[in-house]
Amino acid sequence: MRKEKTVTLSDRGRELTFKIREMPATRLESWIVRAGLLLASTGVLDTASITDAGEAIQAAGKVIADGGLAALGKVDFEKAQPLLDELLLCCEHIVDGTGHKVTPDTVDGIIEDVKTLFALRKEVITLNFDFFAPDGKSATAAAGTTRQGPARRSISVR
Repeated sequence: MRKEKTVTLSDRGRELTFKIREMPATRLESWIVRAGLLLASTGVLDTASITDAGEAIQAAGKVIADGGLAALGKVDFEKAQPLLDELLLCCEHIVDGTGHKVTPDTVDGIIEDVKTLFALRKEVITLNFDFFAPDGKSATAAAGTTRQGPARRSISVR
């Protein structure tokens, strides 16, 4: 079962609830490889000491986990945009107990404040990259929530 969590974000005084579900392993691997190649092409990811694909994936994932969206902020937006858009596909907007898929085409009808959008993407990165936590444990597990069950987290973005 994929990890998931529920977050509530304040968007200009409106409370928006999202369920975030972990990417499937192959999609997450593809995302990390594409992000790693992009980061390596700009020098953000130092590839000099990397000897194999496994190390490359680990290094790219760690850069993204540690730097979050800031890491992608160091590359051309046009190249980073597909990766940023793909993060939204992990989300459902919960309205009256029913989930509605969030996509790059629908997000503007849901979220008004750019800070809320950044907060949502940050939550997606946190859920998907928690295995890169400094102690080697899942940040989700370290916080006392289950890795496979939903966790509720409220965040206020003003």
